[in-house]
Amino acid sequence: MNWVSGGNYFVVYMGMDTIRKHPELTTKVCEVLKRMHDEVIREGNVERAWRIAKAMKNLGCQ
Repeated sequence: MNWVSGGNYFVVYMGMDTIRKHPELTTKVCEVLKRMHDEVIREGNVERAWRIAKAMKNLGCQ
């Protein structure tokens, strides 16, 4: 897990295996990925939408 300062916030990078170990974390990550997916679809960014959808599939998001 890595922390990166982004001014007034932090960005956290975690591996998929770390996320999968904690069901409550998986649920939160899936919620964020769903919002991100909806946003990039509205923007028309197909390539990024595919990558987010792949991450959602790998985590078993509903």
